[in-house]
Amino acid sequence: MIMPREPGYLERADEAYDAGQFEEAAELYRKHIELEPDLPEGYEGLGLSLWGMDRHSEALNALNTAQRHDPENAGIALNRAALLTDVLQRHQDAAAICEELLRRKLNKADLRDARLTAAKAMFRLGRDREAIGLLDTALRDAPRDVELLSWKAHVLYESGQYEKAKAVHEQCLRIDPNDPGVHWDYGLVLEKLGDATAAQAEFERAHELAPEEFLPPATISEKEMERIARQTLAELPDDFREVIANVPVVIRDFPTRQFVLENPTLGPQILGLFTGNIHHESQPVPTAIMLFRKNLEKVCATREELEEEIRTTLLHEIGHYLGLSEDDLRARGLA
Repeated sequence: MIMPREPGYLERADEAYDAGQFEEAAELYRKHIELEPDLPEGYEGLGLSLWGMDRHSEALNALNTAQRHDPENAGIALNRAALLTDVLQRHQDAAAICEELLRRKLNKADLRDARLTAAKAMFRLGRDREAIGLLDTALRDAPRDVELLSWKAHVLYESGQYEKAKAVHEQCLRIDPNDPGVHWDYGLVLEKLGDATAAQAEFERAHELAPEEFLPPATISEKEMERIARQTLAELPDDFREVIANVPVVIRDFPTRQFVLENPTLGPQILGLFTGNIHHESQPVPTAIMLFRKNLEKVCATREELEEEIRTTLLHEIGHYLGLSEDDLRARGLA
């Protein structure tokens, strides 16, 4: 009797992964790797399973091993690039992988994904024109691809080109009127263009289509927000309060379009901003801390969460005024 060479670990692992059972899938992929240590499939599946468990560094190591066993495999390379830019924020590394892929002759699906992933990485590097160019090239082959279109709209929106973003969102909704993410993002664009009523209708439609993913924003008046800011400042230690005594806290709904155009890496959805000189700098530049009310509302589902986010954002911007780095802010509980 001839025994099978391997007991179906790979097939069972794939089934577990498809069912979202990532821990079980990872264990089965490891068993497959013990039997087939020189083949890439087990390492790739293990990497994706670890990614599903938010064990991102381990996931990248497994995907890198898979790539070493199959250097020409475009699918593995795309997974590596997506993990690097979408999660690990290593956008330059992701862009380099995609640039190498785009020099090859790829099948249609891989070519589309390489352009999209490269566009995401370029956008996150602040290279918006290159991102739009990649998306437009991909859209020539797939003009009704809603994911490509919605990413183009997102890049346009984040760079302050609200009218162009609006037009692309409307194109998306003509193709798929039931995409909740597009409705939400369209609402953000309409809000920045001053149409609050239409924006609210889009937010409500997104919630109707995906109630757990798109929660109705908490709301707060400017007066109440000012009260929370004053209370937060009053609770600071004496030495902190003395240092920031002459720094005004300004409440605005959003950053101005001019600010977004001049600072494309920050974007229109920032929660707060410190402007001017850090403490002890002597140049005569106006100094202020700004809190953006409508943006803060969008990241909170309850009034309690919103009040806490206002405090956290204010403390974070005070930290910037004091010249603290992001690591310093986290160490002091201000990040």
